[in-house]
Amino acid sequence: MLQQLSSLMTATMSTACIFGIITNLLSLVIFTRPTFRKRSINMLLAALSASDLAVCLLGVPVYASAQTQNFIPVYAAATIMVYAYPVTIMFQSISVWLLVSIAVDRYLAVCHPFMVNVYCTRRRAKATIFLIVMFSVAYNFVRFWEFRLKSDGGAVSVENIVVPLLREDPVFMLWYQNLATLLTQFLLPLVVLCVLNLQVARTLLLASEQRRELVASERREHSTAKMMMMVVVVFLFCYSFSFVLNVAEIYWKHMFQSEFGFFLNDVNNVLVIINSCSAFIFYYKFSTRFRKQAAALYGIKSLMKTASFRGVRGEQRESRSSSPRLENSTVLDVRKFESSPPKLSTSLVRLQSRWYGGRQKDRTHV
Repeated sequence: MLQQLSSLMTATMSTACIFGIITNLLSLVIFTRPTFRKRSINMLLAALSASDLAVCLLGVPVYASAQTQNFIPVYAAATIMVYAYPVTIMFQSISVWLLVSIAVDRYLAVCHPFMVNVYCTRRRAKATIFLIVMFSVAYNFVRFWEFRLKSDGGAVSVENIVVPLLREDPVFMLWYQNLATLLTQFLLPLVVLCVLNLQVARTLLLASEQRRELVASERREHSTAKMMMMVVVVFLFCYSFSFVLNVAEIYWKHMFQSEFGFFLNDVNNVLVIINSCSAFIFYYKFSTRFRKQAAALYGIKSLMKTASFRGVRGEQRESRSSSPRLENSTVLDVRKFESSPPKLSTSLVRLQSRWYGGRQKDRTHV
């Protein structure tokens, strides 16, 4: 039963990865257009789209290696998993802290609008992105030594090739993987996001009573703030489960040495991918400029025109079918209609847990 559910989770994750690749690529193209690059928030959103795109691209080979080994050589699948896993964690860390920087940007724009021209600049946005990338790479670089590859030796599965290295060290697991990661990737970002977004929500509620007095630029900032609040809500929902699993692992070190633990890890991986592929929905929902730019892209504009044309044709057919028929007894003066014709209406991190009882599995927990 749990194996079937795990297969379902893998299929769901693969579908979400494909959706995330498409939507994040569209978002990246839109946010890097000349009309969008003028604002610091759009530069941060472009960087967030790029990091989420990388997470979706690497999600399948890292989190579903048991399935990918059915299509490529086993040793190649193991090699991709071992070296793609640290890169995936780096991009996840980049996404987390970019979201925090975006929350800070929206907090200043909504709660302290007079400070926007000083702090919310393109130069500061570039510096923020650079620092976040450097921190994420430096912090997670040690993960390249978490696992190692042993000689093929006729192995028939990835779990026979990938073995723990630093993951076997209890000091590394306690201080780095559990405590340090819990602080830098969960606790601190969650606290900052909650505090800032509560302040933004409070300001928006107070401003809702004075909406007529807001200028166009303020209304745009408030709309962007609402958009990012929804992105943060999805982030909190998706990463809270990972936070719970990390805390549970500190007290129950053998929790992921069972099929149920593997299933929980699969659920967590699906939530991570959903978080990386869902932002496009809120961009399109709350940003008028984003919708216009999306409609202007090649293919989307023609598709929307086709849908609009079909809608008009449908209205015309409905109007014609609903017009009253004339009875034979009705007498009409044709001259009255000659001048006015009628008108128509318009985890991989969990690999060490598989090293149990002489066997190892290749699920990942982040």
